[in-house]
Amino acid sequence: MVIVGIIMAIIFFVMSMYSLRHYIFYWNRLFGNQKGSIQDLAGYYLPSVTVILPMKNEEAVAATILERLTVMDYPKDNGHFEVIAINDNSTDKTGEIINSYASSHSYINAIHRDKGGRGKGDALKAGTELAKNDIILVFDADYQPTKACVKRLVAPFCDPEIGLVMGRVVPINTTQSLMTRLLDLERSGGYQVDQQARFNLNLIPQYGGTVGGIKRSVLKRIGGWNTIMLAEDTDVTIRTYLNGWKIAYVNIAECYEESVVNWKERRHQLTRWAVGHNQCLLNHSGAIVRNPILTVTQKIDGLLLMGVYIVPVLMLAGLVLSIITYFFGSYWWWLLFSALLFTVAYNNVGNFAAFNEIGISVMLDKRGRIIWLLPWSLFNFFANIWLCTGAFLRSLVIHSQDVTMQAVGVEKTGVRWAKTDKRGHSKSRGRRVK
Repeated sequence: MVIVGIIMAIIFFVMSMYSLRHYIFYWNRLFGNQKGSIQDLAGYYLPSVTVILPMKNEEAVAATILERLTVMDYPKDNGHFEVIAINDNSTDKTGEIINSYASSHSYINAIHRDKGGRGKGDALKAGTELAKNDIILVFDADYQPTKACVKRLVAPFCDPEIGLVMGRVVPINTTQSLMTRLLDLERSGGYQVDQQARFNLNLIPQYGGTVGGIKRSVLKRIGGWNTIMLAEDTDVTIRTYLNGWKIAYVNIAECYEESVVNWKERRHQLTRWAVGHNQCLLNHSGAIVRNPILTVTQKIDGLLLMGVYIVPVLMLAGLVLSIITYFFGSYWWWLLFSALLFTVAYNNVGNFAAFNEIGISVMLDKRGRIIWLLPWSLFNFFANIWLCTGAFLRSLVIHSQDVTMQAVGVEKTGVRWAKTDKRGHSKSRGRRVK
């Protein structure tokens, strides 16, 4: 029971840290000073840009993202704007679509990969090697950037301290299913509140792998894209901060995505994210704690950012241990368990945001009616416990294998593409791209 008590105390402490973190973000977003990510220079600071589009079997959406880039409000002459569309061994018509746009637009380059690693990280690495410009932006195939998106994303790069930039992801097919509506709530809280508050407080906004950019010179200094990580975006986020650069979050740089529409697709997506974050936590925790550049608050925020998918695992462990405590005896502090339940309930409804964060994000977006869907997030919450626990165990296995391979001098190959199928229905449902 002593061991049970110690574990319960640790769980309570960690959950309290997450809860306090959400309250701080909530308060800052409502009443704190809001950074504008140097948007006064958007449209005036126009450096040369390379946009990388990694694609594999994206015929349903490839034409849409390429078309959006052709009408982008950004100068395209004399190599000022370059698009590298990468067909990564697709078996559908993705390559034909890319070739069609490349033949009619001189700034679009069609790259067809049939050798080398088979993953998004490998495709990004190949695109980066071919890029002619220092500023590199990345969009996923199903994303639809607004016409002003690029000039808003590049504006913060005028600051030499900025190594990475991240824009806001907004679901476009929100009316397609209950799942897309719930993910709309989750995205709203995660970006409108979490990301903006991190930026305001000089913490660690997360680069999400799309709708963002990095300086090629910075990427080279930190070791390039990590092709063996499932979450290469979180990995590059942490390595950027460990090496002294910062990330700017641009809330106004909106880009619209096609959300997954059912639980089966969500399960694969969430498992991939959870394993990737856990890999980063296992690989980078020590470096964050020891890093002399990061502040104490940045170190705490970095650890909490990487550990967000372990929260459901801790909750499950807490519930199991509470049952053990109930039947086999307890200590004077057992009353704290009721506080733990409230902390957990506050912190875990939804995946990235708590009740207050979602509420304030909906208010800031002036979309009050959608808040009625918030109770449905409880179903996602209970499902997340099961999925994230499995992902955590899988992460431990992968990490142990990596350590073993490193010990015997065996080089690990890059991860294969892990993606959700796109339907291309987002043009006719939900929000309209501006």
